[in-house]
Amino acid sequence: MKKYNYNNKGVAIFITIALLFLLSVAAIGVLLTAYNYNNICEGQIRRMKAITSAEAGVNYAYYQLRNNATTNFYPNHKDIDNADISLSGMNGLTKIEVWVEDHDPPITGAYIIKSKATYQKSSMP
Repeated sequence: MKKYNYNNKGVAIFITIALLFLLSVAAIGVLLTAYNYNNICEGQIRRMKAITSAEAGVNYAYYQLRNNATTNFYPNHKDIDNADISLSGMNGLTKIEVWVEDHDPPITGAYIIKSKATYQKSSMP
């Protein structure tokens, strides 16, 4: 009678390699998720800064209207091409426009303040 000695080393090595492969795939997934989340957060931060700067421009226009609407806003400010304002810092904005429009028909002391903020969108590298 012949005796057979079965060696389980091959099975152990296969299981070990499979577990290491699964662990590396999971680590890659976690790292890619963290990288994507970081880019999304940066885009949201830029957007919030742009919104804050645009609100500052609207508040500035309200301040100018409250002081003296006829002196601080000329008719050409109603044209969007001449409505650029500059704020300190700009917070990643490329352009801020704030302009005043009259109601149609005009109402004394009532204005429509419009604003437009242009900012660079976040892009994946």
